[in-house]
Amino acid sequence: MRGLGKYFDVAKFAPNASSEVFSVYRAALGNSRVKLFCCANQAGKIIHREKYVHPTQEEAVRDLLAIAQDATVLLAELLNKEPELCRSIAASKTEWPVMADMTEKDWKREIADTVAKLELGKNIKGYLLAARTADENVIRCWAAAIYETLFQSRFTFKDAIEKPRDHLTTHDCPEWVRKTLDLPRFIKADARKWAKLGEEMLLEQRPDFLEAPDLAAKKRSW
Repeated sequence: MRGLGKYFDVAKFAPNASSEVFSVYRAALGNSRVKLFCCANQAGKIIHREKYVHPTQEEAVRDLLAIAQDATVLLAELLNKEPELCRSIAASKTEWPVMADMTEKDWKREIADTVAKLELGKNIKGYLLAARTADENVIRCWAAAIYETLFQSRFTFKDAIEKPRDHLTTHDCPEWVRKTLDLPRFIKADARKWAKLGEEMLLEQRPDFLEAPDLAAKKRSW
């Protein structure tokens, strides 16, 4: 649940990249509704349209993997050629893609060396330690995932209402998604309202949640 809200971003100077990656992802899920393949210029104006050829799910997964591999390899090469530039960006980030090459004997060490060389998160005071601590707590992980899902769903649902298009629609959305529009700003005083809708959402999407094995040791304290 955490993925879309936390990791998807828009490439400002490569306007086709983000939409294309998402289109491939939807094709990999098998629920793509894209009808036209479009290319935009750097101002965001559509300059080319043609009929979209839908790949099979397997083809889409392989394409998505190839895109991720290419981008990761290029970032690794860029780190070698422009280390200061990469470090200046990584210093304010909590994640950076690295390649796990299982043919390399010390592949885990190479990944750790890359992260160390990047000085990932160096300028985020106190955040990384707090994040690691939170990730060790199963309940906190679920709480963070619930919040991020509600937040991203509200953002996307509102966008679909204001600017509906073929690949973005409110059709068949569950009722809890519409209710995200009624949530107040997320502050301590109103956190319970978010929690209540989050509970409704979670038990609808994951009816077996309370039987999850990773919660067994936490149920009593929770």
